[in-house]
Amino acid sequence: MPKRISTAIFLAILLLPVMAGDWRHRVDSLQDLLTNETSDTNRINIYLRLNTILLSNEPEQAMEYAVSAYQLSTEINYNPGIVKSMLQQCDFYIIVGEYNTALEMAYKALELAEPDPRLQAWCHNRIGTVHDAVGNSEETLLHNKKSLHFSSILGDSGSIIVDIHNIGRVYTDLGHYDSALYYLRIANKYEINHKGRPDPYSLSNIGNVFLELHEYDSALHYHLQAYNYDLADDQKYLIGIDQQFIAKTYFAMGRYRQAKEFALKSIDIANELNAYDLSIDDYEILYQIHKSEGDYQKAFEFALKYSSAKDTLYTKAKQSLMLGLETKHRVKEQAEKLKLVERQKRLYFVLAILSILFFLSMIIIAILIYRRQRTLRELTEQLQLANDSKEKLLSIISHDLRGSVGTLKTAAKAIADGLTADKDTQEILASFYPVADTTFDLLENLLTWAKCNKQKITPEIVELDIKELVLKSIDHISHLARSKSVEIVHYLQDDTILADRNMVLSILRNLLSNAIKFSHLKSKILISQEKKENRIIISITDHGVGISPEALEKIFKAPEEVQSSGTQGERGSGLGIMICKTFVEAMNGDIWAESKVGTGTTFYLSLPAIS
Repeated sequence: MPKRISTAIFLAILLLPVMAGDWRHRVDSLQDLLTNETSDTNRINIYLRLNTILLSNEPEQAMEYAVSAYQLSTEINYNPGIVKSMLQQCDFYIIVGEYNTALEMAYKALELAEPDPRLQAWCHNRIGTVHDAVGNSEETLLHNKKSLHFSSILGDSGSIIVDIHNIGRVYTDLGHYDSALYYLRIANKYEINHKGRPDPYSLSNIGNVFLELHEYDSALHYHLQAYNYDLADDQKYLIGIDQQFIAKTYFAMGRYRQAKEFALKSIDIANELNAYDLSIDDYEILYQIHKSEGDYQKAFEFALKYSSAKDTLYTKAKQSLMLGLETKHRVKEQAEKLKLVERQKRLYFVLAILSILFFLSMIIIAILIYRRQRTLRELTEQLQLANDSKEKLLSIISHDLRGSVGTLKTAAKAIADGLTADKDTQEILASFYPVADTTFDLLENLLTWAKCNKQKITPEIVELDIKELVLKSIDHISHLARSKSVEIVHYLQDDTILADRNMVLSILRNLLSNAIKFSHLKSKILISQEKKENRIIISITDHGVGISPEALEKIFKAPEEVQSSGTQGERGSGLGIMICKTFVEAMNGDIWAESKVGTGTTFYLSLPAIS
């Protein structure tokens, strides 16, 4: 579940809300004040306020004001200004994805914040924010609770609301839904007492908890409430997120028309704001909706838009990272200038020690360089092997896609130009579906494979009826079997396995599709089931072309190198077998194959069962 708002509801933003329509006017007014201001502490406060307003609009300029506040605070030894300006620099590094630098600066600020409880609360809030950004939920929860502790000492209701919000959302990420609802409802009650109305952020997060619990009516109720309040406040980005969550909820309820309506509204806002992170999730929702409706052409269109939006976001992320690195370099240069005088005073005192350390360092560096070079050589070799494998796989995929799409294009052009007779046209149209279906399966496997490679796979292990899953998979690929007059015979029992439903369905569909691909016309495919101790073993046997011993040895190690055509010229990329192996290993199962050239092949799938 994507996060509605990061745990980083910065306290600075809470204390100085920025309205979208007048931020430039406020910046101009503060800059005019700065021109005539002579008090150092007042200038520092103006710098900090300018940073707060500019952070979400012009982050690079905001960073310059934070650095100016830090320099002036250091010159006059004004500790609150030093801590606040360091936290504002931390905010910038969070935005551009420089999390190590952000965390380092937040911890340094925390050292200077003692014994001021307000500064300590802000520091723990930022530290929790960075840990949240990198997915470290336990550390996020720890520092949010510390921030709440210091906010409670102050009796600062605004800060208390933020901290309780964040704790509730982290509990949601951890799957502790009762605790999440407890904290989020307390936060909402605080907000009502503080502002006289519910808080859309709390309502939306409560809706997310109910969505995780599959209580869809309750989830929809809270998301619609959040949506209406954000509409009243004209918070466009939050409105887009609300619409996305409403679409997800309708989709989970099977109400596809309403789901599409809200997803398309969210995309309109994402396009208006250039919010690619928002549009990526919207395109994925629409892909899933059209796929569930069986509208594969629309599903394919949104899959392409999803891929394009991800590429655009990746490019923007690289640009932001470069901006962060450049700004970090400038900040370090300015900090070095401030320390120059002090370093010069100490230079002669430490010169002798530095000389000794220099020679020791050279020895250590030489050892480290040697070890590093050796490690780099090993990594380079591994990366080269991985790149070679991926390049070969992509070459196969592009060849398969080019062939399938080229066939469709050529046939469609012939029909459009009137070059075919009516009977020929009907035959061509009848052949379109298997080609399109094969192409769509390839794309679906490609998306699954890409997702497997970008994040850790965590299966949802539940009790499943293996017979029901096999029959569902047979039904899914039955049109392929009919196209080759292949009969699927099964001997199944009502046994229960412990596995992830979607993973098992994906494995079975891939194995059955392969069996049909390499089966002769009018042949049979046999599906058998056997229980051995605490394992269920499913075997899928075709009577097709078979696999050579050399190819069989590579099929689970480097499937992209095993290239053979089906009995009607069908081609494969090896993605299906890669996905099967990845999913089986994630569920603590086994997969293997036996084959004889000219006779056929049997794939075996072993999964844990209830004893």
